[in-house]
Amino acid sequence: MKENLLTFQDYKLGVQSVTLNIKALDTTQKQREKFEKKFQEFMESDAVHPKIIQRTDDKVTYKTECIIPKERDLRPPLLLIFGNPASHSVYSEMFFSSERNGKEHHIWKILSNAGILSFLTLTKDNSSKNVGNYNQLKKEQLYELSYESPFRIGLAVYYSMPSTASKPKSWAGVSGLERLFGRKALREIAECEKDRITRIIERFISPDGAVFTFQKDAYSAIKDSASTEYSLAKAITGQLIGRCQFDSNIKLFGCPPTRRLRGRKSIALLKDFVKRIKEVS
Repeated sequence: MKENLLTFQDYKLGVQSVTLNIKALDTTQKQREKFEKKFQEFMESDAVHPKIIQRTDDKVTYKTECIIPKERDLRPPLLLIFGNPASHSVYSEMFFSSERNGKEHHIWKILSNAGILSFLTLTKDNSSKNVGNYNQLKKEQLYELSYESPFRIGLAVYYSMPSTASKPKSWAGVSGLERLFGRKALREIAECEKDRITRIIERFISPDGAVFTFQKDAYSAIKDSASTEYSLAKAITGQLIGRCQFDSNIKLFGCPPTRRLRGRKSIALLKDFVKRIKEVS
């Protein structure tokens, strides 16, 4: 792992500032030229990028999201790890701040109906004008542990760099990062990200918690050698159940990507995972 490739600093509650040293990437001159051509297009793919991503020579500094409460209670910890942040959510300073139409993101309803996480004191008004207030309340409850759940919840992303959530599709999600950096360079970045996630798991989860991943690379990086290899079909049908390589006491569950977490089947899958967490090891 390259220690000077990624550096993290706390910025605000739930928000970190990250500096990526492009020069530290093991890239050829041709690969670097491709990156330079793509970087401006990537920046233009989302209107909020200039507000959360800055470029100075060989350094790219950006904001990211991470909510790991320091408060403790008797509930076992559950860490939810997503692929990478949506740019508009980073700008709003809260995970899954809204859907494209400005309304509350669907994942919160799925998590609530699955018995994983329900926020308190939120009205039923789901209009876009109230989403900003909801986001602040959700963040406060996550840090204060004042929500309904059988678990103590933490939220993290595997890749810290944000990208646009939907359109243009070519720059959306983790695939947008791979298009920007190239597969080889993104693997280098992933190794640094894995080290960060390892520290979060050691601090937040050990020795009696569980991890839900919602993205292929996150699951594959965390699982031990005996756990099932990732496939989207297995994620959708709830077959990705294993252990963390860092600590075999920690259960690992590979969930479908958030865009596919919709409807009764998704709720039933997550409910089954919750049941399996509670089973005696």
